[in-house]
Amino acid sequence: MYNLSDLETFIAVVENKGVLAAAREQRLSPATVSHRLSKLERELSTVLVFRDSRRVRLSPAGEIFYTRVGAIIEALHDAEHIIGARSSSVSGLLRVTMPPWVFSKYVMPKLTEFEQNYPELKLDFLITDHFVNVVDDAQDVAIRVGQLNDSGLLSRKIVNNSRILCAAPSYIEKYGMPKNLTQLSDHYWVCLPWQRQLKLFDEQGKIHTFNARTRFTISNSDNMTQAAIAGHGIAIKSMIAIHEDIKNGTLIEVMPGVMAQSDAPVWFLRPQNSLTTRKTDVFYDFMKSLFIP
Repeated sequence: MYNLSDLETFIAVVENKGVLAAAREQRLSPATVSHRLSKLERELSTVLVFRDSRRVRLSPAGEIFYTRVGAIIEALHDAEHIIGARSSSVSGLLRVTMPPWVFSKYVMPKLTEFEQNYPELKLDFLITDHFVNVVDDAQDVAIRVGQLNDSGLLSRKIVNNSRILCAAPSYIEKYGMPKNLTQLSDHYWVCLPWQRQLKLFDEQGKIHTFNARTRFTISNSDNMTQAAIAGHGIAIKSMIAIHEDIKNGTLIEVMPGVMAQSDAPVWFLRPQNSLTTRKTDVFYDFMKSLFIP
C-alpha cells in the first residue's frame, strides 16, 4: 500500500515538473522518486504521469488525483503546524490568475517582500484579462474585478472599487468634452473586446445601451490604459487602477455618474470544494494589504 511519502513525492514531481527536480527538492535520489511514483501508480492501477527524459505531463486521472490529494496534504501539514508538529514555513505551489493591471500596479511592486517572507512558497501567475475557469484551468486562486456571476466559487472581498469613464486631456482638447449621451455616442472609445456594448444613464436616469465607436480594441487592460493616455479615445477603467493618473492629470474623468454598472469590487476567489490552507490565507492577507491606503 502507498503511504504519505509516496503522495508527497507525487506532488513534488508535478510541482517541480520532473523527477530530477523533485529529487533535489526532497533530497532523494532520482531512482527513489521514480520508484515511489511507480509504486503509487501500481497501487492505484492507473497512470498518473506521462514522462519522458525531458518532462512530465499529468494524465486525466493524474490531474484529478493531484488536485484532490494536494489539497488534503496541505491541510494535513497545516494541522501539524497548528499543534506544533511542523515548522512554521509556508511551502508548496500556489496558482493564481488575475488581471494585468492588478499585477502590475499592486502585486509586482510588493512581490519581493512577499517572497522574502515566504521563500518556500512558489507562485505560478496566469496574468490575463480573459475569463479563466478556475476549476478547469487548475487555478488555486482567482483575483477578479466586478460583479460575481459564478456562485460555484468561494469569495472574499478584497476592496471596493468603481469603474469610470476617462480620457486624456489631449483627446478632450481635440474632440471636446461630451455633455450628454448623444454626444458621447459620437466619440471614439478604447475598449477591451468585451466592453464594446455600453450601458449608461441618461439625464432622466434611464438606462441606454449602445455600441462603442472604436478604431481598435485591446485585449490587455494595461495596454488599454496606455492607449487612453496617448489620446486614442475614451476608456472604461477601474478607479483604483488609474487613481494616480487622475490625480496627476494624465487622465480626466468623463461624465461622472453616467455608468449604469459602475460598482466593481476586487474579489479573492477559490474553487468551491477547495480546502482553506495557510498558503491561500497568507496570499489573501498579502492581497488585502496591497489596497490599504
